Parts: sequence; structure tokens; C-alpha cells
Amino acid sequence: MIQISGFTDEVNGSLDTQIAVAKSLGMHYICPRVIDGKNISAYTCDAFLQTVKPRLDAAGIGFSSIGSPIGKVGIGDEEGYQAQRKKLKELVKIATAMNCKYIRIFSFFVSPKIDYEKAHAIVLRKLKGFLEEVEGTDIVLLHENEKKIYGDTPERALRLYREIDHPQFKLCYDASNYIQCKVDPVKAFEMTKEATVYYHMKDCDRGVEVPLGTGKGHIKELLADLVKRGYDGFLTLEPHTAKYAVLKHVFLFVPGLAFTTMGKVFRTIDRSMGVGTLQKVSREQVFVWQHDNLTKMLDEVGGQYE
Repeated sequence: MIQISGFTDEVNGSLDTQIAVAKSLGMHYICPRVIDGKNISAYTCDAFLQTVKPRLDAAGIGFSSIGSPIGKVGIGDEEGYQAQRKKLKELVKIATAMNCKYIRIFSFFVSPKIDYEKAHAIVLRKLKGFLEEVEGTDIVLLHENEKKIYGDTPERALRLYREIDHPQFKLCYDASNYIQCKVDPVKAFEMTKEATVYYHMKDCDRGVEVPLGTGKGHIKELLADLVKRGYDGFLTLEPHTAKYAVLKHVFLFVPGLAFTTMGKVFRTIDRSMGVGTLQKVSREQVFVWQHDNLTKMLDEVGGQYE
């Protein structure tokens, strides 16, 4: 049974609102990133247990993974790296308290002009340092293929996975991020699926996030493959709601912006979702579109989900 979760902070930073949105969609899990206006990595475990966990428990909402920013620091920033290790210690405690198996991480910001071979050794060492923080637990660190980090291509992400060779280090797949890095998402999916245990549901067209299934991510084909292979993990909604919901009217009325790539994509979204040019759309509505499009595609490929 596939489990659907989401970055519900894309609707609102308030935990109570996030819980309400999740429950309205029948979701039992969320992926925390911002809770009550504060990044999840800014919480100590004690503060989390006092102010956050009781509300989640009362609502019957769990964590699919923790959407941490761990690894989103410059490759040469040693002070920042050590600070993140301390934050990771607390996140491991929070994940354990929530019976959450996964913490999302990254492989450090790099300049595109960097010598990637030299960077590889540094990234490898620092990721192994992150793994030291999960020793003795069941927590798995999920490497996401984010833009502008070392592991933004399937080749580099897969090399990290194979050379680290640790049961607590796996990959998270994001089609939109690959597209924005000029990588074929189908090729990336096929290359990395042996190492991937978690999927972000995000689609993209011309470098702009669009409702799931309407972009270049070949999402339906991806889902069909997962269903065929009996995947029973998480699909986490990450529509990046603010770009379209908040900026749509700016790109419509500011001279010149309507003819930029983003303006053109926004008009494409209007047409694909049956929205009038002047019609306002909320961030919650974009999130609901994402959920509805995902469940529709899962139904079409015979997937079982909750």
C-alpha cells in the first residue's frame, strides 16, 4: 500500500492548518519542514515533544520523513557543517519519537566551476559524518537530488550511494529537480531506482513547477513502474504552491512579465486546470490539485494507496 504525504507547510506555516489540510485529504502523514513558522531543524527534541507532538498525536498524523535542510551548506563551510551535525542529533531524537524512519539530507552547495573529483572526497567524508549521528538507530538518511548541490545528477548521487555503501544511506528521487538541472528525469529514474526508497511528487515545465502530471516529469509512467514493482513506500507532495498561487497576478499585470517563461507557464497552468486568467487561486488549492492529480494517476495505473 502506497502512503501519500506532503510538505503541508506549502499551504501555511501553522501546524494546525497543516493538520487540517492533511485530514481533509485523508492523509495520515506529513513531511515537516516549517512548523509554526520555524524550521524543523530549529527545534530541540524537548521543545518538539512539548509543543508539537501532542497535537500531531491527537490528530493521528505521523511523519513520512523529516524534510530537513541538513547538507544545505557550502562544501567549504566547516563551521556550518558542525552546526548541522548538532541539529541532526536533535532531528534523530525527533524522528525516533515520531517513529519516523527517514530524514532528508543534501550533499552540500558547490560552485559549478568546482573540481568535482576533488569535491567528491570532501562530500564523502562529510556525509559519513552525518551517518555517525544515526548510528545505533533505525533512521535512514535520504539524499535528495537538489539543484546546485554536489549530488544534483544521477551519476553523482549514485556514486555517493555506492561508495558510502551503508544501509542507512539511500536516495530520494525528485523529477522536477532533475529537469531543472537539465537531466532527463526518465533516465535518472532508471539509473537510480535500485538505490531510491522515497519519492517527491513534483512536476516541472520549462524550469517552473506545475501541477503533477502536466509537466515533463513523466510522472504517470514513473508511478506505473513503481506499482508494477510493488512499491509500498511514500509519495510526498511538493508542489511549490507559492510560485503560481502568489505570483500569478504579478506576472499577469506587470508589463513584460506575462511574456517571460514563468508568465507563459502560468498561463499554461490556467488552461490545464481550467482556471480563468483573472481567477485567484490559493496555495491550498494548488496543493489539493497536486493530491487529486496524484490519486487520479494512481487509480489509472492500478495503484493502491492511502
